[in-house]
Amino acid sequence: MVKLLLFFQQFSIWFKILLSELSNNLISLFFILALYFALWHFPQTIDLLLILNQADAFLFEVPLYFLLLMVSSFLIWNIPKYFYYYNYKDISFSNLIGFIPNQHYKFQDKNKSDRYHNQVRVHLRKVLPRILALLLLIISALSIVNAMQLFELSNIYTNFLDPTYTLIYCIFFLLFLSEPILYGHLQEFISKIPKTNAFIVLLSVGLVIFIISIGTLNTQAEKDLGNLFLSNCALALFFFTLSFNSYRFLKEFPQKLFYGLVLFSGFILLFSFLVLNFVPEWVSRINPLSVLMLSLLSLFMISFVLILLGKKLKLPLFSIVVILCWFSSRNFSETSDHYQLTLKPSKVDRPVMEQYMYQWIQDRVNIIEKREGKFPVFLVSSEGGGSRAGLWSFLVHSYLYEKSKGRYFEENLLSLTGASGGSVGNAMFFAEAQLAMSNNKKTSFMIKSVNDPMTLKYKASAVYKENYLSVSILSLFGRDLFKEITSLFRFKNRGELLEEQWDKSYRKYFSEKSDERILSKEFLSFYKNSINKIEKITSPLLFINTTHIQTGNYNVISPVKYSHLRSLTGLDDFIEDLQKSHPNSSIGLLTAMRINAGFPYITPVGGVEKTSVSDKQYSDQYADAGYYDNVGGIVSKGIEEVFKEVLRDSFPQLLDKVKIKHIIIANGEEHKIMKAQTQYEAPLTTLQNVRYGHTQEIIKKLKSSSVIKLKSTMIPLSLNSEGVEEETLMIKPVLPLGRYLSTVAVRAMEARLNEVKPELDSILEAN
Repeated sequence: MVKLLLFFQQFSIWFKILLSELSNNLISLFFILALYFALWHFPQTIDLLLILNQADAFLFEVPLYFLLLMVSSFLIWNIPKYFYYYNYKDISFSNLIGFIPNQHYKFQDKNKSDRYHNQVRVHLRKVLPRILALLLLIISALSIVNAMQLFELSNIYTNFLDPTYTLIYCIFFLLFLSEPILYGHLQEFISKIPKTNAFIVLLSVGLVIFIISIGTLNTQAEKDLGNLFLSNCALALFFFTLSFNSYRFLKEFPQKLFYGLVLFSGFILLFSFLVLNFVPEWVSRINPLSVLMLSLLSLFMISFVLILLGKKLKLPLFSIVVILCWFSSRNFSETSDHYQLTLKPSKVDRPVMEQYMYQWIQDRVNIIEKREGKFPVFLVSSEGGGSRAGLWSFLVHSYLYEKSKGRYFEENLLSLTGASGGSVGNAMFFAEAQLAMSNNKKTSFMIKSVNDPMTLKYKASAVYKENYLSVSILSLFGRDLFKEITSLFRFKNRGELLEEQWDKSYRKYFSEKSDERILSKEFLSFYKNSINKIEKITSPLLFINTTHIQTGNYNVISPVKYSHLRSLTGLDDFIEDLQKSHPNSSIGLLTAMRINAGFPYITPVGGVEKTSVSDKQYSDQYADAGYYDNVGGIVSKGIEEVFKEVLRDSFPQLLDKVKIKHIIIANGEEHKIMKAQTQYEAPLTTLQNVRYGHTQEIIKKLKSSSVIKLKSTMIPLSLNSEGVEEETLMIKPVLPLGRYLSTVAVRAMEARLNEVKPELDSILEAN
């Protein structure tokens, strides 16, 4: 009984001191939690692990990511030392770099004779920062196994390791290290190993060699995520070996130089982060995961400076700044115009939908009557899903255009709609095909002179191979965060930067010789010639959708008026609402694409300034269309009904000659049915799954449809000496969700296009 009481007494002492020491490591905890949620619970950043593995410059990008992880670990280990009084009292601006913050260990030589309270206090001050740094590396490593499970990759790691339970076990082991008596027993056991110092040195060198050698074996296939996991584990073990034997290491390495290098590395990375915020286009050359790490690390360093300065000034400066930032962001968010959409003048008067459809049919009467069999009318709905959805939509359209020599767009296509990335692909295809039709010529969506089977074949692939994510991540944590807090200066937000990136890539491959920025044109201007009948044949209808934040209503950016139609009742007309407050105004195609495809947080919501009945200024805000309908099928179904009415009322002689065909360009992911949920989890699980369920319901309502599904597809990694594909060199890349596709992922999507060519051919030939 006495031993039991003593145990609980010691546990109480240990736990209280642990909480106290954790408060001294608060910014480290925030850093670790931010990385945990990013790499474990946010789909767009989980996919960054996959992108890291598939990176074209793997031997540069993985070392950069590991370097940032290691610098972060060393900072988490050493930064809290500067927050103790016996250290910071002697710090000045001139001696900060190179200052040796070890005065808080002043009683550590008396540990064994001191009371248990003092033993725990000194031990935790020494060990807890190392434990937290090690936890960061463990979270990073196990996040790869977690990602493999989410990607449904089965291998030895996913079969034997449950990432969540393994993380819990690791946390318990780290807590074991935080108890001085247990830690002492472990030290005694290790000290009995012969030639301990030599073993530690050899182990450290061996781990570094192992990390490098594993990296050289990468083939960019999903199985290599296992090698990435092993490398990250080796990195964690290397840090564990080094940090928990630092007293041996620092006997050989000058302490002043060691602490100076740690702080200097942190400030260099912070400076790099600040510079990149002034020149954001540079960051597109860096892997998004490294940009995420750099951003979190820079916020960590800013917090360190505020806390240290506050301690010197004897003020809770960090807390004051955080509170002021929160209040100022709340205030400025209501008055700031930083996220207001750029409006463009428009002289195009939109016709009603029935009138436009009448003209569309009238222009094709002769073609329909001369057609043997039935004339197909295509209504396209494209599912959302980041760059992979955009590229898949663009590729399908490109093939249909090339195969039909333009007739797919000019004769058979009635409408394009979609959500998020799928709608972006629709818009890029429409812009190029519409420009060609306006100039009375055909265009090409193929890359010329492609003889190498390993080279991309479509211009769309080249456009989507660019990195559209790093700039947004940098701006989210950098310049836009600064603007949100201070409302100082004027610069482009991350949404506008994304528009610039899309425009630049598109012009590079589609209109590099033209001074006209096609994607930047005002949305309705694409229909000026069709409405005025300058064009010989009326263009297809492009509908871009978005979600109104304040009401949750579905908004359609439409070239025609439709609010009076029963079949489209309830779908708000974006341009009609816009022009009530801003007559003769519209938005650019790029802006429409952006507010249709806004990843949460990664892309800002766009605002349109309005005036209320009481003359108060407010903003209507718009976000991703996928919140409401992730395929745009609601619009397609309404268009089908209107088209049938016009055909029946005005062209009854064509009823038996026309066949309406829905083309659904989908991701093809099989949604795994989840096990029964607890009463606490069920509401959140419902919210998580309802979008998928709603999308599938809408797809089923689109009858007479062809669903063109994107699936992971085998591709050759390389060719043998005779140029023949070998089965052993085939890989099947997993396709990420974000705005950055690797070359192997893009090649796999082109390979999938080859697989569905017979299905696409049958669509064109349908009677």
